[in-house]
Amino acid sequence: MKIVEVHPSSKKNFSRFVKFQLNATDKITILYNFILVIFIIIFRVKIPPYPCHLAFNLSVIFLVLLLSFMRRRNSTVFIVSLWYPLILYTPVYFQTGLINRVVIPQFLDGFFMNLDVQIFGQFPGLFLSGKHGNAFLDEFFHFSYLNYFLIIPLTGILLYRKEVKLFESFFFQLSSLFYLCYFIYIFLPVEGPITLRNEYFHHDGFFRAIADFIYAKGENPGAAFPSSHVAAMLLTAWWGCKHFERMKAFYWLTFLLLSIATVYCMFHYAVDVIGGLLLGVLAIFAFNWVDRKRNYEKTLQGKCKE
Repeated sequence: MKIVEVHPSSKKNFSRFVKFQLNATDKITILYNFILVIFIIIFRVKIPPYPCHLAFNLSVIFLVLLLSFMRRRNSTVFIVSLWYPLILYTPVYFQTGLINRVVIPQFLDGFFMNLDVQIFGQFPGLFLSGKHGNAFLDEFFHFSYLNYFLIIPLTGILLYRKEVKLFESFFFQLSSLFYLCYFIYIFLPVEGPITLRNEYFHHDGFFRAIADFIYAKGENPGAAFPSSHVAAMLLTAWWGCKHFERMKAFYWLTFLLLSIATVYCMFHYAVDVIGGLLLGVLAIFAFNWVDRKRNYEKTLQGKCKE
């Protein structure tokens, strides 16, 4: 039998061809979906359409690998491979509402609503909006709430135009924070006071209609605590203020109004906002610590080479 030897240069070219160029966002996305695959397999008896969930999460992993493989070969694919998390957040978030009562079969809203009343003396949503509400404030705070869907892409665009590396770092941190929130939602199902909205909001409005449409079409119950809106907006505001100093007032005002709006519009309990705030602060401290440690190690390696 004749043995065909492969030339070393051919091996090198082949390994270069099949090399996946995974960035940090790719890795955290694959990790999250891989964990969900394991979760779905373990609890498949309690998840009737579990093959569909497995197909979804495995498809996400495959697509991320495919994009990373093609990243340097096409400029359009390169752009898509950086921006895909913005599209992926919605279906991944939607999935949590389909599997969030596997471990705990009932919503924990009674506990969280009572906790709100114990801390603040009364339900904060009713205190802010009042019994009859106000047409102007209803529209204003629904607009403030919807800014969440605009500020994150806007910050991404600004960072992308400034430096792609900054953009990649921002989306890695944002993705890590979102996936952590989504993971919590699966094990801690809290619906939030959304069912009270129709009872206490009597004024029709353009921005309220948009919010209702989004929650009717893209929302599954059980993703209230901690508030990913507050956590993600805090991280986004921190990035915006750090790299665009002239926009500090804009970012912090937007964050403040959104935090109030989540309670005023009865999408969240006040404790959800507190939980999102604490999670966002912890994320910022953790990411800063990792960045400082990485920069210190790079500086130390540079001095050793000298």
